[in-house]
Amino acid sequence: MPDGASAAAASAESFLPGLALALAVGMLIGIERGWSLREEKAGGRVAGIRTFALIGLLGGVVGLGLAGGFQPLAVVIAAGAIATLLLGYAGDMWRDRNVSATSTLAGVLTIGLGAMATTGHMALASVGAGAAMILLASRDPLHRAIALTSERDIRALLRLVLVVFVILPLLPDRAMGPLDALNPYRLWTVVVITGSISFVGYLLVRWLGEQRGAMLMAAVGALVSSTAVTVESARQLREGSGMAPHAMVAIASTIMLLRSLFLVSVMAPLAFASFAALVLPGLAVSAAASAIFFLFGRREADGLETRSLRPPGLGLAFLFALSVAVLSIGTVWAQHNWGGDSGAILIALGGTADIDAAIAAVGSLPAGSLSPPVAAIALAAPTLFNTLFKLGLFVGIGGLRRAAAGAASLALVAAALIVPIALAIS
Repeated sequence: MPDGASAAAASAESFLPGLALALAVGMLIGIERGWSLREEKAGGRVAGIRTFALIGLLGGVVGLGLAGGFQPLAVVIAAGAIATLLLGYAGDMWRDRNVSATSTLAGVLTIGLGAMATTGHMALASVGAGAAMILLASRDPLHRAIALTSERDIRALLRLVLVVFVILPLLPDRAMGPLDALNPYRLWTVVVITGSISFVGYLLVRWLGEQRGAMLMAAVGALVSSTAVTVESARQLREGSGMAPHAMVAIASTIMLLRSLFLVSVMAPLAFASFAALVLPGLAVSAAASAIFFLFGRREADGLETRSLRPPGLGLAFLFALSVAVLSIGTVWAQHNWGGDSGAILIALGGTADIDAAIAAVGSLPAGSLSPPVAAIALAAPTLFNTLFKLGLFVGIGGLRRAAAGAASLALVAAALIVPIALAIS
C-alpha cells in the first residue's frame, strides 16, 4: 500500500470511532426526545431523532476541526448550529406558547458531547450522553417528586447540602486534637454518611412505603455503614414505627457480616478460613432474625396505615460522630500506653466503629506478622465489638422497651460471635 494510502487509513482509524460515537450520542438523545414529543403532529417538532443524529454528527465534525487546526471553521459551524436551534425553538415557543427550553439545551449539549467524542474524551461523552438521557426521560417522576415535596423536605435537603458540599471540603484531613487521635475530615465523613443514609431512607419510605423503603435502605445503606443504618433505625423506632426498624437492624447486621467475609477474602485471604469459622454462627443468627422480622413486618404492613413521616435531622449523626471520636481517642491512648506488642488487641479496638479499617489493617501487615488464627481473632473481635456498639446505640436512642426485639437479635448475634472467639482464644 502506498504511503499516502497508509496515512489515510491510519487517519480514518483515528477519527472514525469518535465520529461514530458522536452519531450514536445524537441518536440516543434523539430517540428520547422523539418519544417524549411523539404526540405532536408531523412537522411540529424542531428536532427529532434524525435531526439530533445530525446534531451529534455535526458536533463530532466540530471536534475534529478543533483538534485538526481548523478552529475558526469549527467555531463558525458550532455557532451556526446553535443559532439555528435557538431560532427554531424560539419560533416554537412563540407559536405554541411553550416556554420549555429542554430540547434547546439538549441540542446544544449534543453538539458539545459530539465534540468531546472526537477530541479524545470518548468516556466523558458516553457518560454525559447516558446522564442526559436519564434526566430527560425522568421528567414525569421528577415532577411528581417535586409536587410531593414539602417545605420541611427542602430544609432537610439544604442541611444535607451544607454538611456535604460546604463544610466537608473545608475541613483539614490530618490528625489533630488529644494525642493526635482526631481527624476532622474523617469524623465529619461519619456525619455525612449517617445524614445521607437517613435522608435517602426517608425518601425511599415516602416513595416505596414503610416496609419496602426501609428494607431497601437497610440493605443498600449497610454496604456503606451498618452502624449508620442502626442509628437511623433507632431514630425511626423513637418516632413510633412498627417492626421495620427491627428488621433494618437485623438486615444491616447480616450485610455487615457478609461484607466482612468478602473483604477478608480479598484483603487477608490467609486468615479467611479461620475468620469464617468465627463469624458464620453470628451470620446464621442474623440471617434468621432478618427473615423473621421481615415476615412479621409484611403482616404488620398489611393492617396499618402509613404513618406521618418527618424528614430526619442531623442530631443523631453528630451523636454518632462524637461516639466515634471517643473510640478513636481511646484506641490511640491504648496504643500509646500498651506499645506495639499488642497489635491484635489494637486492631480489635480500632475496628469497633469501622470494621473495614480493621480488615485493611490486617491485610496491610507484613507477611508473618500475625498467624492466621490470631489474625482471624483480630478481625472477628471488632465484628463483635461493633455489634455490641450498635446494640448500645439502638437501645440508647430507641429506648429499651421499644428496642427490645431488635436489641435481642443483636444480643443473640453477639453471643453467637462470643462463643467461637472465646474458644479460639482459650
